Amino acid sequence: MASTSTKVVRLVFKTENGKTYAMEFSNPKDGITTAELQALGNLIVSKNAILTKNGNLVEFVDGGIVERNFTDLIP
Repeated sequence: MASTSTKVVRLVFKTENGKTYAMEFSNPKDGITTAELQALGNLIVSKNAILTKNGNLVEFVDGGIVERNFTDLIP
């Protein structure tokens, strides 16, 4: 049995149409801070860098680290 673990940074935004839009970045650095996530989310919004099917991103609403573990039960 093999086990794997992955980490991603997940950022959640509000779009022009009031929908939410999430993006994930693989392999975040260890010890990433709340301030760094906030700065990244706000930078993405301020630069108008992403256009979704629900319009531009207008507000950064949440962010964090997601850890996923997978245990292979089939050899």
